[in-house]
Amino acid sequence: MKGEAFRRLGGFKDSVIFSVLLGLALLFAWTAMSPCLKNGFINWDETEYITRNPRIRTLSPEGVKAIFTSSDLKMYSPLATLSYALNYRAAGLAPRAYHATDLVLHLLNTALVLLLARLLLADVWAAFFIALLFGIHPAHVESVAWAAERKDLLYSFFYLAALAAYALRFRGMKTYFLTLLLFLGALFSKPMAVTLPLALLLVDYLKDVTPGRRLWLEKLPFFFFSALFAFAAMPASGAALGLGWGRRLLLPFYNLGFYVYTLLWPFDLSAMYVFAPGGRPAYLLLAAAALAGIFLVWKYFRRDKEVVFGAAFFAVMLLPVLQFFPFGPVVSADRYTYLSSIGVFFIAAVCARRLWRRPLAPALRWAAAACAVAAVLTLAVAARLRCGVWKDGISLWSDTLRKQPAAGSALVNLCGAYVQAGRDAEAESCLAGAIVRYPGNDDNYYNLGYLYARKGEYGRAEEYFARTLRITPCHAPALNNLGNLSLLKGDAAGAERYYARAARCDSSYPAAASNLAKMAPSRKGKAAAPR
Repeated sequence: MKGEAFRRLGGFKDSVIFSVLLGLALLFAWTAMSPCLKNGFINWDETEYITRNPRIRTLSPEGVKAIFTSSDLKMYSPLATLSYALNYRAAGLAPRAYHATDLVLHLLNTALVLLLARLLLADVWAAFFIALLFGIHPAHVESVAWAAERKDLLYSFFYLAALAAYALRFRGMKTYFLTLLLFLGALFSKPMAVTLPLALLLVDYLKDVTPGRRLWLEKLPFFFFSALFAFAAMPASGAALGLGWGRRLLLPFYNLGFYVYTLLWPFDLSAMYVFAPGGRPAYLLLAAAALAGIFLVWKYFRRDKEVVFGAAFFAVMLLPVLQFFPFGPVVSADRYTYLSSIGVFFIAAVCARRLWRRPLAPALRWAAAACAVAAVLTLAVAARLRCGVWKDGISLWSDTLRKQPAAGSALVNLCGAYVQAGRDAEAESCLAGAIVRYPGNDDNYYNLGYLYARKGEYGRAEEYFARTLRITPCHAPALNNLGNLSLLKGDAAGAERYYARAARCDSSYPAAASNLAKMAPSRKGKAAAPR
């Protein structure tokens, strides 16, 4: 098998070139993404996934069982949670350890992209071009810099490894079961891996594998597991975007156009993209561009296997997030380009290779090479700058609001980031404005209550915690802090009732369980600082 793999990589000379180019791709990827190592945690899902997740605090058999039998934020990604537990065992809650793991995963994915592209194109330089763009693209910063998106990197690692193993085309049960095992690893990392069976068919198409009964039979287990995880991950309910039927039908095409635009012009990236009044012209333009692109591929390139493969790979990777059934106010996200971008880069590499092989004047060749180098350097610098935006919550949400003023969640999160940073004056001003704009948001009232409790204004704190409960009666942190305030007033029985309600509402909320346990032996308690 090793000899066959060596032969498929082109022999000794090509393997040396492959190794050198791999080193260059990894060096550029490291240069572009390494500023993320300096970042802290963001107040966006990382609380639930990492800082307050009791399931990552132990690697005991019971703890691992709990990881594989539960979900975080309704997302079943146990291998990602297990990786957090390994990080916690090694370094506690030091952000650098989590970011370093994410960076290493991104570098491994870059290497796998180079290997996969080399196997599919049989051209080491085109493969290098694809891997280089993948490693340094600014749109991929979200997947690398956001510790809560570990699942994206991890599922991509198993997904790419499965495709590479399949592309080697070793006929034998060991390789078949290896591909299937890697697929399961991807599924247990993130449900978006359900598209792998379609990607395997695309590889067959590109490599001219003759369709037949055996080809379809070997895919059946892949489709079975894909359907199983897709059904389990299907949202039970959600808030639609409030679009008319016409715009809702165009939404998948808008997303296709949007992601192509993001990959071609990644200089106005945002942590959130939402629909806003006045956004219709851009919406229709991007949807029309996507439809035109589909028509052009079908009309002029349907017999060009490499172009069709790239376009189909891009679309297949995005199938779970094109919003055929829209939920929530956020319609697009940079992280969804992480694997899908390979399809666009594939087409770009194929076109560049064909152009380069044509007889061109030396001046044109040098000009093309200079433009390519300038583009690579520009993307790398843009990625480094984008890493800086993800430094902390204040930086990220301030940037998001500048680009997406209608992103209500970004404003709420910015206020929360000010509270966490101890910038009380800015937090109070921010929360006052957020409550006016979003009076039905419970987090705004809770944060104000927390802020006033920290300042010693317990009466106002109690008022805002109570208002939080009027919106969300089972808000565990608000209930816990009302228990703390009851203790401060000498009402131990009232405090215990609040702690018990908080524990019932959220059994994984550690503060309530801890406070309730402290009160149980003596039915008395010492005043606790609101948390």
